[in-house]
Amino acid sequence: MNKRREEAILKQLEACDFLTTEQAMKLVGGSAATIRRAFIRLAETNLARRVHGGLRRLPVGGDGSLPFVMRERWFEDEKARLAARAIEFFPKGGVAFIHGGSTTLKLTQHIRSGTIITDSINVCGSFMQRFSSGGGPEILLPGGTLDLRGDALYGPRTEAALREYRADVVFFSARGMDEEGLLDTSDTLVATVRLMMRNASLRVMLADHSKFRKFGLTQMAPWENVDVLVTSDHPENRPWFETIKNHGVKIVFA
Repeated sequence: MNKRREEAILKQLEACDFLTTEQAMKLVGGSAATIRRAFIRLAETNLARRVHGGLRRLPVGGDGSLPFVMRERWFEDEKARLAARAIEFFPKGGVAFIHGGSTTLKLTQHIRSGTIITDSINVCGSFMQRFSSGGGPEILLPGGTLDLRGDALYGPRTEAALREYRADVVFFSARGMDEEGLLDTSDTLVATVRLMMRNASLRVMLADHSKFRKFGLTQMAPWENVDVLVTSDHPENRPWFETIKNHGVKIVFA
């Protein structure tokens, strides 16, 4: 219950920037003391900032992006289910691109072999923790500049390295979507995932239910460039599914 309450508080902060104790009590229930404890936990884990009278959202980037550490906590259980289903598209011993993100990070719990090419330091760190004594997949990390907020390598060096690789599958997510395709927050960062998509035989997107109601500054790719969408069968999103299928995308529910 604590996790769901804190998740709802963070989600509300994305929309309103500031939340009082009384507002949080109405939103998620619980006593004032319970809400204060939730605020303290969120502040201690650097997911929000405690201020007089309530809780304030962490500053966003100039492109509207949120810190990876904040996104990682949202819908954790759902993201784990998506990853468990998406991994079915990774052939045993195969080669996969994993574009950095809070959802694709969950894939690392299901991979024991093969070759992983990633632009994410957190993906590498997760494999290091799992296979600290050796074994595990081969990990290839291109060079480039690291976006500390978003946990993604980018820039000319990253793009040059990715042009040299080919993979069986690419796993990726996006900031949001519309009827035409996938959206993100930065022209600079989307170049990396576009290269991964171009050089993979199968393109698999993972999207928790909230992505259907988010929008971004930049189009990452049209729906025609997506082969499989792994998502949840959320009632509010069902009107989207037929539109996406009409673009030739296979939808798989987790």
